[in-house]
Amino acid sequence: MPKISRPTRPLADVNVLPCRDGPHEIVVCFTPDPNLLLAGGADTRTFLALDGSASLKRMYGLGGPFGGEVNYMQVVARKLGTTLTAVTRSGKVFATYWAVGADGSKVEPIGEFNKTDWQWVVINGPRKEKWGKATRLLPTIQHCADKVSAGADWTLGVIVTDGIIEDETDCVNYCLRIGKEMARGRRKPIKLVLIGIGQEVDQAQFQRFDDMFKGTDIDYDLWSHGLVASMQNEADILSVLYSGLMNEQTIVAPRGWVEDVTGRLLRNFNDGLPARFRFNLPLGHTSFIIGTPDWTITQDLSEILV
Repeated sequence: MPKISRPTRPLADVNVLPCRDGPHEIVVCFTPDPNLLLAGGADTRTFLALDGSASLKRMYGLGGPFGGEVNYMQVVARKLGTTLTAVTRSGKVFATYWAVGADGSKVEPIGEFNKTDWQWVVINGPRKEKWGKATRLLPTIQHCADKVSAGADWTLGVIVTDGIIEDETDCVNYCLRIGKEMARGRRKPIKLVLIGIGQEVDQAQFQRFDDMFKGTDIDYDLWSHGLVASMQNEADILSVLYSGLMNEQTIVAPRGWVEDVTGRLLRNFNDGLPARFRFNLPLGHTSFIIGTPDWTITQDLSEILV
């Protein structure tokens, strides 16, 4: 489904399903409001997992011919960690290195940090374990699902990597199991986000993770993904990190509607405007308007619908 590159804020995602003979199906998702996610005293938890495989040494500022390489991983980790503290009940984010150890299957804890801590925390790679010679993600997913999320109302795990995940099949099999449990209400919600850094990211693999449950009977969105290079400001980071958490049950306004530029009503939400919804846009139109009693948003779709 084609996606608008830069949605009008506060929209996080606008996806378009083109159709030649009928209306286009539009899927809209708002940028999350931390106050909504924390409503009702929910126990919300987050963790940040940083790839500690040997291929990333230079990203950590190590391995240059004269030393003194820029530590990009520290810059990225501090920004992500600081952002994530806003949507946790404790105000803290747990961090680990993953893909460490001889076979890349170990997880090494870094610590749990609040917003102030994240501005100064030192991130320079694993200390106890060896730099990994393989990139195995399953142990990190299990760590999130079985330990970090234990007792939480929902959990968000952000995973940073630079290359190819080598145990994709094992990850899929495990995620299918916990996905069914969440879809049936037997496990509290977990959201996982893959963040790519560097030039060797396998974007096709990232997309496969994003579409992991496509074609199954699992009605749950476990994965999202994004690239560090595309995150120019905090709003862009938020849209990647939290878009999957905003759903049809989250209400962003007490009343709302969608119309085309001529004022024709396309969908009405008298009982509350949800954070995520679908509607049909008639052929020939390349924009739409979302309205509430207090504000309106106009979204142009011409980059896809020409």
